[in-house]
Amino acid sequence: MAPLEALLYGGWVIRRQFLEHAKAVARFAPVRPSAKAGLRAALAFFVPTVVGSALNLPGGLWLAVGGFNTSFVDKGGSYHARFRAMGGTAVAAAAAAVLGSLAGMHPALAIPAALLWVTAWSFAGVYGAAANLTGNIAATTFVIALALPADSALGALESGAALLGGAAWAMVLSLVLWPIRPYRPARKAVAACFDAVADYAEAMSRVAQAGLEDTWQALMQEQHGRIRETLELARTTLTATRQGRGERGRGERLLVLLEGADAMFMGLIALGEDLESLGPPVSGPVADPRAAVAVALLDCANTARDLVRLVQVEGHSRRPRPEWDGRAVRDALTDLDARGLVTRLERARLLDVARLLTEMRERADVALDTACRLPGPPTAGMPPPARELAEEASPSLLEPVRAHLTLGSEVLRHALRVGLTTTAAVWIASVFRPNHGYWVTLTVLTVMQPYTGPTFLKALQRVLGTVVGGLLAIAVASWLQDPHALMALLFCTAALCVSLIPLNYGLFTVFATLTFVLLAEMGSGDWTLATVRIVNTLIGGALALAGTFFLWQRSEEERFPTQMAEALRADREFFAVLSAAWQRGEPPAGAALAEVRRKLGLATINAETSFQRLLNEPRWRTEALEPLMTLLAFTRRFAAVCTLLASRRSVPTTPAVREALERYARAMDGAMEDLADAVLHGRRPRPLPSLDALIGWNVPTPDAAGAALAAEAPLLQSQLERLGRQLSVLHAAATRRLEAAPLSTPEVQPSALNGP
Repeated sequence: MAPLEALLYGGWVIRRQFLEHAKAVARFAPVRPSAKAGLRAALAFFVPTVVGSALNLPGGLWLAVGGFNTSFVDKGGSYHARFRAMGGTAVAAAAAAVLGSLAGMHPALAIPAALLWVTAWSFAGVYGAAANLTGNIAATTFVIALALPADSALGALESGAALLGGAAWAMVLSLVLWPIRPYRPARKAVAACFDAVADYAEAMSRVAQAGLEDTWQALMQEQHGRIRETLELARTTLTATRQGRGERGRGERLLVLLEGADAMFMGLIALGEDLESLGPPVSGPVADPRAAVAVALLDCANTARDLVRLVQVEGHSRRPRPEWDGRAVRDALTDLDARGLVTRLERARLLDVARLLTEMRERADVALDTACRLPGPPTAGMPPPARELAEEASPSLLEPVRAHLTLGSEVLRHALRVGLTTTAAVWIASVFRPNHGYWVTLTVLTVMQPYTGPTFLKALQRVLGTVVGGLLAIAVASWLQDPHALMALLFCTAALCVSLIPLNYGLFTVFATLTFVLLAEMGSGDWTLATVRIVNTLIGGALALAGTFFLWQRSEEERFPTQMAEALRADREFFAVLSAAWQRGEPPAGAALAEVRRKLGLATINAETSFQRLLNEPRWRTEALEPLMTLLAFTRRFAAVCTLLASRRSVPTTPAVREALERYARAMDGAMEDLADAVLHGRRPRPLPSLDALIGWNVPTPDAAGAALAAEAPLLQSQLERLGRQLSVLHAAATRRLEAAPLSTPEVQPSALNGP
């Protein structure tokens, strides 16, 4: 490439990256504002502030900090889990306030103390997301205390006590003043699963009527990951709610309902695979099976909505009587069969569609019976859960620490990055003594994330939000200085900043800056702090980015192959469970199938999340993204065909058919393992075996095993051929990934995701 062309191409890449990140900064999450959480956080913050000012209590600032931070920890879930999270955070923050105030009294101790404390609490992420949030609050509290040291040891203890007082108020507000209903979070989580199933069924109904093959892929990408995350959240919430409770009636019913939602989701996936393989809609004076399926799917969605209402309301309600099942499809098939308009394979597919609809109706009936009995005493004949959501064996407290004490651990690398960068910010504040220097340190702690892409995005949102919020603070301070009016305004802005967090972090930063700048100006009488906030945020953001890029940074390009290989191996394991059951002459079923299916869903979500982080990373060149997107898309397609195969209730057991299935399974297992290894190590995958020949599909002279499979199970043969096609697309994408040149156009064409 000539120097001028290289320069122009580099300019195009930078411009494209800027536009992509600008879109990400302004992107709103598809959720509603959390108004209740915002109001609760505002009350938790302002009631201690007003009470402390009115009574002239020592440590009024710490009262407000304790109330706000502890309220911020409340992310929902079971009340037991919320109490532990809020209480643990309150204790950790109080200890941070005391120790930080003491260390701040001795400047020589401040820098090493900050390094040790911040690094240790950043490492708390080894215990999960809740511990990570607690660690972040403990670290930020410590650096605030360093900047605002106490006059004596007694003053440091008063700071900790005041923080505990504010935290106690927040806990009373969240857990006592709001009605305590232990199973309410679990009921809402299970109801959300049925709501997601209803959305999926409605979308499938629209796609089935249109009969456009390309739309199935988009539907799968949009819905599958979201529904699996909803099911996992419900599973976690229900497990935490049932932990340590003696009663079993309501908990078991909710478990049955959760399994029912999962089973309906699996049924819809299998149904979608069957529908996609059908031909175009039938025209003319005959009944169209597609139309019958679309109507049944709408009725299925309505039944799921009924389940949402029954689970949420938890009252004795009249049981709905759904009328949908597979009979209308069978009637339409009979009409087509009588006119000779359907082939043998199409007939088998339509019968399979009717079977899946009937089975989904049966699962819905069980869920409706269970939901209507949800609030009552145990009832004889209630279906037991297929598998218990038992609490997993807890590892020892030190086991996660030992597992991550290596520089290969992302958690340890992140903890060291945050500790060193925060210490640099503390050093800058101690040497140059800027006004409100702890704002620099807080920006570092808030912006730095374990991964480069999210850190860069959050830095942009933090800086832009602070600039906008600072300008708003200047405008408000210029015309409104009445203390009572300002307090009323600040209550509203505090509620807004928390309620808008789920939508966009930049909006949260705008209103948080407006709130805390005006509050600081009221307390100090200095009405120029908005500029100070902006400058300090710029310094902190620059430090955070420098620490991220120069201290043990690993690009997502290095992580993505590992996540993608795990998803491919989960696909391989899913099919291995199916083939093992076939070799025993049994239909696949049981806890092993459910567990491997769940593992596959989580592995695919992890790979998609890694790819999204890759897109958010700042890059000086644009990689060819189409092969990576295809790998992700067809990993789900492969899983969907496996789900359809898992729904079979019988498998031919003649020796010839079993021979065909066994050799197909061996070839598929080897090909999937080689593909996963090739993606992981960045090599070219080996050529695929001729899978169609193994099952006798589209072969002029199939051998005895292939001919037997075609004669005895044409639908199974067709489904295995479809599985082979998904594998061939994955194989081609893995090969193109090695040959890919930088993209020549700014956008990936939608056709790259279309199925064969």
